[in-house]
Amino acid sequence: MNDDKDRFLLDRRYTAAFDNLDDSALGTLALALEGDLRDGFAQIVGLPADAYENPASLGVEVRNGIAKRRVAHDAGVVLAEPCTQWTIDKLGESSEDPTLEELHAVLPEAINEYGLDAVRLMVIQYSRSLKGFRQLVASDERFAPSGPAPVTALREVDEAAQAAKREARKARKAEEKAAKAKQQGKRR
Repeated sequence: MNDDKDRFLLDRRYTAAFDNLDDSALGTLALALEGDLRDGFAQIVGLPADAYENPASLGVEVRNGIAKRRVAHDAGVVLAEPCTQWTIDKLGESSEDPTLEELHAVLPEAINEYGLDAVRLMVIQYSRSLKGFRQLVASDERFAPSGPAPVTALREVDEAAQAAKREARKARKAEEKAAKAKQQGKRR
């Protein structure tokens, strides 16, 4: 699978995850960021300079910034970063490709430390690239992709209209062919 498709699918998963978070949860995740992560996140979502000073409206500001700038993927990665780094440290050498069992061993503590919302965002990040995370998404409904299923309605085909278009195309091509033949006859 190519990178563009992966990015698109992850962006849709992050968007669905953000749709399922309330504003206070978004604000809590943003407030948990420190230092450069906080500054970088503020730039990504376009937070006003005083956004962190008013925790009550921070979640709304974050949601509006994510929607306006269409940065669900980037915002999700940054909001999960503290949890991600902690989990990498806990997994140690197996962090490059943890098994489902290793994830089951470490995630309860990660949830206690950072909350289920941060862990969900982290899981989304690795759900396309690492086998253990793919298995986790498939086996644990807390991490399954959420939100409305994509619309896949079949296109209704009007056979009469299609037949009329085909006939019109044939007539036009016949006229073009006749005109071309007439043009070539005059040149000789």
